[in-house]
Amino acid sequence: MFKKMKFRSPEQGTANEKTVIGQSAVIVGNIVSQDLVQLKGHVVGNIDVNGSPNAQLSVLSQAHVEGDIRAQQAVVNGVVTGNIESTGRVELHASADVKGNISYATMAIEHGAKLYGMMSSKDDKQH
Repeated sequence: MFKKMKFRSPEQGTANEKTVIGQSAVIVGNIVSQDLVQLKGHVVGNIDVNGSPNAQLSVLSQAHVEGDIRAQQAVVNGVVTGNIESTGRVELHASADVKGNISYATMAIEHGAKLYGMMSSKDDKQH
């Protein structure tokens, strides 16, 4: 009749964990995560999203980042004022507005995206 419940400690994560920072949120400080982060608000600080196969930062269209981004994967629809460094894929969608340099393994840029900076492939640095 009763099922034995398994409790997990806060340190044990699941593969589908996601952090959502709402549109009305303003964060002054750095963000560090190993999972999916969806940013709808404003961050003044650096963002580091690395460590798991699902580590991805999504900067949604209404979001604004003032700081550097280090992410396994980065998807940008909003405004980023700072450098983006990715060990994986960087995607700039049509509403993206990036003022900074981008370092990436693979890159996709949609028509209409704005980049004011330089792009460099991780492969370029090894040669």
